[in-house]
Amino acid sequence: MDSIIVLGTLLLVTLVSSIFIKGYLDKRRIEKAREIVDLHDDLRRMQNAMAVIPSIYLDVPTRIFMLKRTMQLVSKLLEGSSDNHNLNALYQDMESQLEKALTQKDDSVKRLNKRGKVDNPDTAHEIRAMVKFLHEQIVKSVKSGLIPKAHGSRVVKNLKVIMQRTVIDMNYNMAQAILKTQKLRPALSKLKVTLGLVIKSPLKQYLTQLKEELEKTIKSIESKLAIESKKANARSGGQLASGMDKIKEEEDWDTKKNIYD
Repeated sequence: MDSIIVLGTLLLVTLVSSIFIKGYLDKRRIEKAREIVDLHDDLRRMQNAMAVIPSIYLDVPTRIFMLKRTMQLVSKLLEGSSDNHNLNALYQDMESQLEKALTQKDDSVKRLNKRGKVDNPDTAHEIRAMVKFLHEQIVKSVKSGLIPKAHGSRVVKNLKVIMQRTVIDMNYNMAQAILKTQKLRPALSKLKVTLGLVIKSPLKQYLTQLKEELEKTIKSIESKLAIESKKANARSGGQLASGMDKIKEEEDWDTKKNIYD
């Protein structure tokens, strides 16, 4: 009797244990699958950030961070992937780019004086979304020890610069596009907005060339508009004088008619 009870207890414990182990393994399998999906998503977005953000916005520390983080994501995916050909090729490409970036010198004044090809709000929104994603990634990279804290601070600072430059360049490029259509007043309004952003920008010491260009263009447009306004006033004044002369002639004729009548 006792042996039956013991055997029954052992069977029950074994059954419960097997159910528990199966549940644990299933949970781990689901977590692993989710982790792989998240890694693939992060890798895709990192590659998208490299493609979308204009290269002139990226300083050397930011480039290094993006390459290292991409390589880290690829390494994690290689651990649980059977199809490694594409991932290996991507890793080698990132490794080659990283070697170049580590020896690259950055002339921030020259780089920041250039303008990115941000010519519509949709592109600007996409860049800003990528910057927010990169901020999340730099936080993860610093926490994991991939990137030193001091390096991370420089990257965060440059991400703020990208946000600033995106808005300035978008307004500038949109103003230039309007100007090509000879719509002077809308272009002038957009250029003044851009100049205001440059003057208020923390980067204004790097944007002196752009500031001078904007001021020169604004002055030129205002001169053209002033000339057009004078011509329009002269035309309207001439038309008014002509109208007054006609009225006077009619009045004189009526007077003569009254005399003869």
